[in-house]
Amino acid sequence: MKHFLIAFVLFCTWLYFGVRYYECNVKNLCEVETPVVIDTIKVFKEIPVKKPLSFLPFSITKNAATISLMDSVSNPLQSFFEYLNTNQQEEMVVTSFFSKAEDGAVALSRNDQLKQRLADFGMNTDRVVMQTKQEDFTFAANDQYEKGFAYEYQQMSEERMKAIDKGIASKILYAGFGSKTFKPDNTLNAYALELKNYLAKNPTKSVKIIGHTDSNGDAEANMWFGKERAKSVMNYFISQGIEEHRLTISSKGETTPIAPNATLEGQRLNRRIEINITNN
Repeated sequence: MKHFLIAFVLFCTWLYFGVRYYECNVKNLCEVETPVVIDTIKVFKEIPVKKPLSFLPFSITKNAATISLMDSVSNPLQSFFEYLNTNQQEEMVVTSFFSKAEDGAVALSRNDQLKQRLADFGMNTDRVVMQTKQEDFTFAANDQYEKGFAYEYQQMSEERMKAIDKGIASKILYAGFGSKTFKPDNTLNAYALELKNYLAKNPTKSVKIIGHTDSNGDAEANMWFGKERAKSVMNYFISQGIEEHRLTISSKGETTPIAPNATLEGQRLNRRIEINITNN
């Protein structure tokens, strides 16, 4: 009896696996479950980080075009001047803020004041883009606000660079030409760097440097002074890495004034260096 039971169990086991083999491997009747792969990677949406504003060192006055340099001792504009000179393909974008208690026209007037201050320092304001924006802020008790001008640098578009190049190709300089001795300043320094960059992009161009004077003194002497000043500018350009063979000088002395010599301001405007760029 015991042997019969063992034989019966073995027979049943054989029968079960035999049937399963026949159904699955021969008749293909068994369903194969496809394992479910759970993707554990979570995709997070990137949230842009708002860049904090940077401000120019000028304060503004409530309801007035007046702007004031907050630190005239440590020369805070020098870093902006040097940045634009070093990065010739960039421009500065300035946002002039005005409060809700002010008219937007006052921000435009402040822009004019700021551009003049930057130009007086020697910066090429063709590379400064001005815009205005109303903000909710409060002036201090003395009617001053120290964050009136935000700025950032950006790459210039090709169209903007072409416009800048036009200004470089025809330029009038007033760099210490009121005296008989040569005094290079920031304006001339910045222009020399822009001119060098322009000539590198335009190898067929050459530069004409023309000296002008006011009508004070002898006409023949003024012609000489005009040429000497043009020569000084040429030598300065050479010292900044511009090739000498691409530079020529001449003088028109007092013969082509652009303002009346009867006033001191007119005389100042007539004492100038004119730069013209032409094809070789």
